[in-house]
Amino acid sequence: MKNKLKKVLEVVSDVLLVFILIIAIVITVMTFTSKNSDVGVGNVFGYTPFTIQSDSMKPAFATGDMIIAKEVKNVNELKIGDVITYTTVLTDSEGRSIRGNNTHRILDIVYNKDGTINNFVTKGDAIDMEDTVPVTPDSILGKQINSGYDESGNLREGLKIVGLGHALQFLQSRTGFMICIIIPLALFFIWQIYKLIMMFMEAKAEDIDEETKRRAIAEYLAEQEALKKAEGEAKASDETDK
Repeated sequence: MKNKLKKVLEVVSDVLLVFILIIAIVITVMTFTSKNSDVGVGNVFGYTPFTIQSDSMKPAFATGDMIIAKEVKNVNELKIGDVITYTTVLTDSEGRSIRGNNTHRILDIVYNKDGTINNFVTKGDAIDMEDTVPVTPDSILGKQINSGYDESGNLREGLKIVGLGHALQFLQSRTGFMICIIIPLALFFIWQIYKLIMMFMEAKAEDIDEETKRRAIAEYLAEQEALKKAEGEAKASDETDK
């Protein structure tokens, strides 16, 4: 029973270790790619998770949800109904204008005379009026996967994970990365080192046991040989006396 429980715990710890390593790699890659990005947003193979900061897109998604957006390499592929994340000027709680990211749906596309796209008109699903600031092609960070209209003209529900946005934000912070990634990894590596040391000690103990057994057998055989020799000498002495 103890051996089974030990094996189960080892399997669980290994799975958790792999999971934590994957998260650590993803966050690290996003951090490095964000430094090389013109807009300061990282991605993994062209995909970026975004945390929703408001309820302007309800019921599609709400505050705290996480959406997965794909990098837009050709803005001409964007269509009305697609949900895009873009950089824009936002107003914080104190009324100050700050640069941030926003995620809204494309309501209309404005073209130049030569057929190129001038800007995108966007709107939040939960808001009655369109956004006052148009979205320029160079400010687009990505398009939510699976968003837009389907062949029947119905809006599809884009890829999202309910409530995971807050967890993502915490993991991307220094405190969250330290608590959820660095410390668990350190503990797991210490545990692995401990298991390795125990394996060496057990192997050494087994070698010692085998050596002890070999010595005991050798001593037993030597004693038996000595007894046989003594018996033989005793018999020879008796025959000589007779």
